[in-house]
Amino acid sequence: MASRREHRGGRQKRPGRAQRRARHERHVPRLAEPEIRLPTRAVEPETVVAHLGPTNSGKTHAALEFLAESGRGIFAAPLRMLAQEAHRKLSAQLGAERVGLITGEERVNEEAPIICCTAEMAPLRGEVLVLDEIQWAEDEERGSAWTRLLLAGEYRHILLLGAVEALPLVQNAFPEAEIRFFERKAPLDWTGEVAFNALRPGTVVVAFSRRAVLALAGELNRRHAGRVAVLYGAMPLASRRVEIDRFLNGEADFCASTDVLGHGVNLPCETLLFAETTKFDGVERRDLHSWEIAQIAGRAGRFGLVERGHVGVLTGIVWAQAEAKIVESALVPHIELPGGHFGYRVVDTARIRPRLEDLPIENPAQLAAALRAWHTAALRQWATEGWLSVESIGPLLNRLDTVQRRLRERGRKLALEQTWKLVNAPVDEDNLELLATLALAVAGDRAQRPILTYLLDTGRLRESSLEDAEQAARTASILRWFALQYPEVGGVTIEKAAALEQAASDRVSARLAAEVRSPTVGRCRSCGQSCAPWFPLCDRCFAGRR
Repeated sequence: MASRREHRGGRQKRPGRAQRRARHERHVPRLAEPEIRLPTRAVEPETVVAHLGPTNSGKTHAALEFLAESGRGIFAAPLRMLAQEAHRKLSAQLGAERVGLITGEERVNEEAPIICCTAEMAPLRGEVLVLDEIQWAEDEERGSAWTRLLLAGEYRHILLLGAVEALPLVQNAFPEAEIRFFERKAPLDWTGEVAFNALRPGTVVVAFSRRAVLALAGELNRRHAGRVAVLYGAMPLASRRVEIDRFLNGEADFCASTDVLGHGVNLPCETLLFAETTKFDGVERRDLHSWEIAQIAGRAGRFGLVERGHVGVLTGIVWAQAEAKIVESALVPHIELPGGHFGYRVVDTARIRPRLEDLPIENPAQLAAALRAWHTAALRQWATEGWLSVESIGPLLNRLDTVQRRLRERGRKLALEQTWKLVNAPVDEDNLELLATLALAVAGDRAQRPILTYLLDTGRLRESSLEDAEQAARTASILRWFALQYPEVGGVTIEKAAALEQAASDRVSARLAAEVRSPTVGRCRSCGQSCAPWFPLCDRCFAGRR
């Protein structure tokens, strides 16, 4: 049977996206393979010192003391929350007027002699550079920010902080660097299996999904009403701080957390128990790597408060399955590193990606071709550079395609610099429609203003679900970045974005408290008994329905 389109007077089908892209690219001149150059420094540092050691070893404290004594410099961290934490510590020590904070979402006292920032915001020159979590240089998406500072940062003194596993990377970047090894202040003890009904105050229980953590928090609340804190990756930063403070000041005796505990959340505890030893990594469900376990377990032990930290696995929750052998074996480093040191893996590579000035173009229509040419040339040139690895340009091309396609559909254009800034915006891959909206707003499309006005409306959060409030907080973070880059465009201001972020955080905190008090996750919808948090029914009720 002929389709309805075929009966419309022989009208031709509208070209598909691939055809339209191919037609567009035919009009873009092919680029010669660009010359690839490594970032370089003109002035070498007077000193390069690496502080290497595990969590709770004092390596960051020592570096911040050096920065404070120097009086001028940069503390560059991988996460906004770590930059904020360093800012609070240094401000309390030196006075707020001497310390600033710069991240993609905020600017505080930008002209201060000491600046705490995320790695992407660190300038390429100054007096002192404290580069935290140096092992992030191998990260597939953000590693280039660390690599450029390693290769081109012109500072009088450079301090590199990281895990012992980063020793090969440090030696590749600075063969003559002074290496200082730090040991844990509070040793870790293996405490074995601990029953759920025998938990003691000061315990953190770790699982590896948001639903699992909420289920654990609900179970804990049944025994310890209102004395449970919750942490997971999708929480707004303000909500995280509330939960961390509740645990640290004794308002909460227990905490249920995901592995966000090992990524920028400084939450020391007396005892840490694993409720699971597998996680879904975006591709498959697998056993935890030993370095992942060690990174999380390192939070156990409060130096100055308890003599030792205790690590074990949780038992007594039907759906929580943790292999004690996997955790126990991961507490002892077993991979040999240079100089007879031992760690959990080898970090010896750094990622690199192009900057706009590395691309010999003047027209945004040439960006995709230029990125591919740069990537090809970089792979060929650095194939023999054992410690440099070229980042994937796939995410950049995906963002670029979204922005340029929407601009063409609306008959709008952006300059090369604006296009590059937007495709590098801190927007997740699942939120590219917001990126397209922002691009159109910058291009002068007033039709985007009502969309942005709606997104900034805090009133829509009054009855929102936990998931919607979390999404609003992520949107607020993006809009704060946008307001800093493009003041007043589309009606977006720092004040409005900050108000949305706070309202979303407040809503998340309220919904969390309600969920923990009356859990729906980890409870059978039929009988109300405990069940696996990823199923709506317990095994008994499911079997009965079948």
